[in-house]
Amino acid sequence: MSVVNETRYAVLPVPLLDPEGRDVIVTIVKATFLVGERGELRPAEEPSPVRTTDVARDPDDPRSSLLFPSDVGLEKPGTDVVVVGDAIAPRPVKVMDVVVQVKKRLAPLRVHGPRVYYDGVLGVVVGPAAPFERVPIVYENAYGGASDDLSVVELANPAGVGVARRASDLIGERAPQIEHPERPHASASDEHPPMGYGAIPPHWSPRREYVGSCGSSWQKTRMPILPADHDPRFSCVAHPSLWFEERLAPGDPIRVLGMSLAPLVLELPRLAARVHARFDGAREERPVPIDTVIVSPGERRLEIVGRVSFPAGRARRVLRAIEVRADA
Repeated sequence: MSVVNETRYAVLPVPLLDPEGRDVIVTIVKATFLVGERGELRPAEEPSPVRTTDVARDPDDPRSSLLFPSDVGLEKPGTDVVVVGDAIAPRPVKVMDVVVQVKKRLAPLRVHGPRVYYDGVLGVVVGPAAPFERVPIVYENAYGGASDDLSVVELANPAGVGVARRASDLIGERAPQIEHPERPHASASDEHPPMGYGAIPPHWSPRREYVGSCGSSWQKTRMPILPADHDPRFSCVAHPSLWFEERLAPGDPIRVLGMSLAPLVLELPRLAARVHARFDGAREERPVPIDTVIVSPGERRLEIVGRVSFPAGRARRVLRAIEVRADA
């Protein structure tokens, strides 16, 4: 199969099996922009490539969160928004709020300086925070983790802090620095959903539950095809607060406050491309919808990703060529 890319975007066709076990070619299209102070966008001189694997923050730590998700995968519902960076204060503070707004939806976080659990009059509680100027917005700084014997694990965030078999086990240990403003972590008994803006690895909740039933029956009768009860939301990587059931569209506004010295404000651009497929005796073409948005406020960098799937075909209808052309 030949591949021609006539756009300035990164393009990668990938052979995959669809949920019914059919061979498909998923063509991934990715654009990278730099964001000006007034929200103006210009193509990055060094665009990000199509990532073929998840990029861990610490490749040597099996519990590590992700720096960036893989771009490779089947078509997915809705649009993921992932924000990568730090809470940045203009001067030393003990606590500050960070907000991501997409259209009318607000995703707020409260960020504290380093703090630990201590044995107080009312039990094991979270101590005062130390001043900070920068705190990474990563799941390692949010509620989660596991007990030393792994009998208790926060499946939505095994990388975090604050989980233990007994409250006394937390004395002197790091307390969550990232939380929802309306769900504070004040004591060892507080067990709120982990918060953050990063991508969710495939083996963390809720993605792991979306895979479907992978028991012995599946292994005997269906493997390597996805389970019959597979949920396509498995392919969605965003934190639940930043996953949008309806696709985001060009012109949709995004604001990020507290993750750069100046607010980052932009409107989503188009993925101005169409994917043309040439089969034996037939042609098809489709526009590329936006299914993933990655914002790096500290670098004022924006990545938008979309994908189009075509059957690989067989017999008299085989996919012979993929062409990605600019769509004015």
